[in-house]
Amino acid sequence: MAVTYYLGVDGGTTRTKAVVGDDAGHIVGSGEGGASNYQVVGLEAAMSGITEAVRSALTAADMSMAQIERAVFGLSGMDLPMHRDVLEEALTSAFPELIFDLVNDTWIMLKAGNDKGWGIALVCGGGANACACSRDGAWVTLRGLGYESGLRGGGLDMLRDILHYAFLSHDGTGPKTVLERTVLEVTGAPDYDTLQLLFLEATQDMVGHGELLQRALAVVPLVFDGATAGDETCKHILLLQAESLAEGITGLIRKMAFEHEAIDVVLGGSVFGGSNPRLVESLTLLVHEEAPRAFLHRPV
Repeated sequence: MAVTYYLGVDGGTTRTKAVVGDDAGHIVGSGEGGASNYQVVGLEAAMSGITEAVRSALTAADMSMAQIERAVFGLSGMDLPMHRDVLEEALTSAFPELIFDLVNDTWIMLKAGNDKGWGIALVCGGGANACACSRDGAWVTLRGLGYESGLRGGGLDMLRDILHYAFLSHDGTGPKTVLERTVLEVTGAPDYDTLQLLFLEATQDMVGHGELLQRALAVVPLVFDGATAGDETCKHILLLQAESLAEGITGLIRKMAFEHEAIDVVLGGSVFGGSNPRLVESLTLLVHEEAPRAFLHRPV
């Protein structure tokens, strides 16, 4: 009997993953590529990350694109209709024979993380976004454009907090923190005057300075290590992140009338892989104030 093969792509702010699987659910090939949130790294770099991941997955599966029945691209940065238009055109150009669906990356996290088919998913990587699906299949996705559109959070927002407290520590206008030294080590800046100029340029042209931002994001996991070592500033940054993310999740809970439901809240993205449990534990407590039966967990 003929086997049908599918392609799945998960594209984020720091990396892109692709898998090829068959209709029985077996993964036959996987691959990785660079970042593919085109709002952060630009469309050319985003498509390079996607095509690299897809090519690697097909090679691992010893297959060609012609053998793929259908694909799903779950991409961060696919937030508004205008973003869909840009990405659909780019994907069609890159894979002209491929039939595909394009969704926000939170949708694939919700499907991957629970077997109910409904609930809430929160993705927290370089950026943050969340979605909810009701029992009857109605989807709601947050706008995903940061604090201004309703959800602060993710590695880039943590990076702003990290820089804030690192500069305060260095200038003697705030508490001392291990981040003062760590930020220089990770970015390669020799001093804080140079660091200030680097990030001033980066905030004015995020796409043009994507490499610096990607390098600086490497300091985010170290905040968890600092919290474990007892650094009060690192602990505070994790709590700030939990409070910000909880605001979006509890808003979705109220909107979907999930307050009394035993809902799955699926947590995905690199930030939730931190070595200290403070972020997830604080987020869980805040969510339970709104929905006591909610079950927060990461996908397998």
